[in-house]
Amino acid sequence: VLEDCKGGSLMFTVSKEIEFDAGHRVPNHNSKCRNPHGHRYRVRVSITGTLVTTPGASNEGMLADFGDLKKIMMELIHDRFDHGTVVWSEDKMFLHALSIDYTEYDEDPWKVIVVPWIPTAENFAKSIWKTLDQSVWDMGFNMELVEVWETPTSLATYKE
Repeated sequence: VLEDCKGGSLMFTVSKEIEFDAGHRVPNHNSKCRNPHGHRYRVRVSITGTLVTTPGASNEGMLADFGDLKKIMMELIHDRFDHGTVVWSEDKMFLHALSIDYTEYDEDPWKVIVVPWIPTAENFAKSIWKTLDQSVWDMGFNMELVEVWETPTSLATYKE
């Protein structure tokens, strides 16, 4: 184990980013965001731990394999939200607007993800933390930070 000059184990942080496209609305907002619209969300997850020091291990000298972190982020976050419409469970107007009798059509239903929170960047960040925390823990790491960009210049951060 690598040690610092005081004899303690060195802690490292690594981060991985993914992106997904999704629609939403903020129903109580007093501006244009109350209308349905979409974003290209960018999500960065940061984890902490100590380096692998097992000689000859494929991940020797790493905290985590970026590919392993990307895999759980893609499965649990990207695949859930990408090209879907995220709707708060209490947003009756939007739910009604999206409810279609699909038996009349030869197409699959739209991807509507109903969530128990208003779909703001802040709530996305908290939900992503809650979704990934156990998987990251099972990999042997601690969640450090979740960052969600709703636009290239607008960012929400969550940390417990």
